[in-house]
Amino acid sequence: MKRILKWALLLIIVVAGGWYISTSLSKSAKPTVAAPPPALPKVPARVYGVVEPAGREAFVTTSIARPVSQILVKERDTVKKGQLILSLQNSVELALLESALAKVEIRRKELENSRYDLEKKKQLFENQSATEYDFVQLKLKVELNALSLEAAVKDVDLVKAQLAQLELRSPIDGVVYKMEARLGETLSPGDTPRIVLGSPDLWVRLYVETFWMDRFQPGARCQVFDSETNELIGTGTVLSKSPILSDRTFRTDDVGERFDAEFQQIVLKLEPKKADIPIGLNVIASLEK
Repeated sequence: MKRILKWALLLIIVVAGGWYISTSLSKSAKPTVAAPPPALPKVPARVYGVVEPAGREAFVTTSIARPVSQILVKERDTVKKGQLILSLQNSVELALLESALAKVEIRRKELENSRYDLEKKKQLFENQSATEYDFVQLKLKVELNALSLEAAVKDVDLVKAQLAQLELRSPIDGVVYKMEARLGETLSPGDTPRIVLGSPDLWVRLYVETFWMDRFQPGARCQVFDSETNELIGTGTVLSKSPILSDRTFRTDDVGERFDAEFQQIVLKLEPKKADIPIGLNVIASLEK
């Protein structure tokens, strides 16, 4: 009897195991059905962007590497177009200008004297008291002195142009957003991002994924949040959309992993809730319902 029960129990275990294995294999053979994607019209449109001055930034730099000798403005100052904001060391150019002006005076005196001599020689030539050769030679001297004076004046203009390059002026009416220059520090042609000016009005340049483009139309209203703190910093209105798509490269936490995506640039006029919002701030814009 015990033997029969033993074999019956073994048979039940074998049958149950076979059924379990068969059921598992059957389930694994069936294709996995992915969950349906959410309907985009029901998903809140949130896109990333960056705060910038209206019309974009204006960079002020030099074409000649020189130490800074004078700084006339500071960050958040309002400036006018053409206003002097910074001067570079110009002692060499000032000495050259003084020398060039002195040469102009010398050449002018030489021209005046030669013209006086020519007038006298002309009267003598007309009275046949001087030869034609002497008269022609003096006339050529006057012409040569006139050319020398013209060249000296051009030298003065050249030195003045060099001096003007050492005076950095505002290219726009706007605000000084960045002034990273110190007295005595050398400013070089490659130091473009150190002095940044721009309009006091702010834009947000949004990078909108292709599947959101139709929802961000001119006139659409958005709420704008600080991407770090999620603080509401203002609202805005879509002004314009770029006619082309731009590629942007993204990296994940894995330094070896990256992917490219296409975006449309959209400009949003920002109506800030507080003053002194920094340009370059990364933000998130969400369409108002």
